[in-house]
Amino acid sequence: MLNEIGLVGLGVMGKNIALNLSDKGVTIKSFNDSMKKLDDIKKEFSNEFIGYTNLEEFVESLETPKTILLMVPSGKATKEVIEKLADLLEEGSMIIDGGNSFYVDSIDNGKYLSEKSIHFIGMGVSGGEDGARNGPALMVGSDLSLETSLLDTLKNIAAKSEVECLGVYQGPGTGHFIKMVHNGIEYAEMQTIAEIYLILKNLNKTNEDMSNFFSSQTEKNKSSYLIEITSEILQKKDGDKFIIDQIKPVAQNKGTGRLTIQTSLALNVSIPSIAASYDARVQSSNQYTTKINQELIGEDISTKELSDALYFSRVCSMIQGLELISKFSIDENHKISILDVLDNWRGGCIIRSNLLSELKKEFGENNDVFNLNNIFSTLSKNRASISKVLQITTKYNIPTPVLSASLNWFNNVTSVDNPSNMIQAQRDFFGRHKVQLIDSSNDINIDWD
Repeated sequence: MLNEIGLVGLGVMGKNIALNLSDKGVTIKSFNDSMKKLDDIKKEFSNEFIGYTNLEEFVESLETPKTILLMVPSGKATKEVIEKLADLLEEGSMIIDGGNSFYVDSIDNGKYLSEKSIHFIGMGVSGGEDGARNGPALMVGSDLSLETSLLDTLKNIAAKSEVECLGVYQGPGTGHFIKMVHNGIEYAEMQTIAEIYLILKNLNKTNEDMSNFFSSQTEKNKSSYLIEITSEILQKKDGDKFIIDQIKPVAQNKGTGRLTIQTSLALNVSIPSIAASYDARVQSSNQYTTKINQELIGEDISTKELSDALYFSRVCSMIQGLELISKFSIDENHKISILDVLDNWRGGCIIRSNLLSELKKEFGENNDVFNLNNIFSTLSKNRASISKVLQITTKYNIPTPVLSASLNWFNNVTSVDNPSNMIQAQRDFFGRHKVQLIDSSNDINIDWD
């Protein structure tokens, strides 16, 4: 265990991960411009917390080799703090970036610090305020073999499931890459749940009915943290009014969904469920004045069909995210084990669910995301349910972007026949881009005249 850690960043996540560390016996020394903030936060610590408003004094106070955890906004703010600290730290010191940094920035920060002989770790932290305080999922990326004292410290504060939810991956940006994909999957699952909620509303279900539907997924072994909190949200009242009915239907985003999509394009991986979930958030802020009235759904959709559709879409978005991680691992030769990633997410993080254990059994010792016969067989059985749900929602003008994207993705990647031969032909016709015939590996031009 480390005796102490220097901390820069006392927002919600920074403060709570510091409290978590403090509970495990780690002395926290923190820098902040405001002594008042330092004094106020110190009251929440039962163990030693020392605050500094002078960055040089803060760095000088740390015992050698110095370890500093950054919990500051990603991008420019993180880079500026790293550059300031790099001028003050001696060789062999360590900076851990626990913010939501883009993985490319973490790769660059690792290179920059390496040139100064300062160690760098890019660490994704998932679990929100409660996770940071009581046990987050930690996704650690480093070019180093971690010292036992640091590894033990991280294990101590990480969530515990059947396993410790600490993943250690090769490369300074890999931890943040896996956290980014985690967030992309999170976007898709949240939107999927929201679409099922909208369908239930248009089936004229009460909030209590909807809450019961989501809580019932536990009995089917198809629940998740996000499904569980949805059930709780639907029950929350202020007086005689439900809180959910008082909230504006506008969803914000902090950028990790967009970065996941940009990365998928760069790596040539299709993640339509995740992309549709990001689009849905953007569309919620850009509503047109023309509105089309929605009638209540006048046809029966069973709870089983809705449950099947919910499960189907969640599995599709999860597999798409895992394919993105697999492609990154292959391209960068990082040897990321999908089993390790699934274990990493089994506790503490926002997408924790029974599904992760189910997928772990499917993968076994195989790291191949394109050979998931059992799970795809289950999805095939659920296809009739989601198809019926989408037929009815289309008829009644109910928007279901992620449910629809998930079904179309599944249909396309499992189709015996797809129309891409026509795309090849069109490209060759107008641009002489060549085609590849079924019985040949050669690229040829066709004489279309």
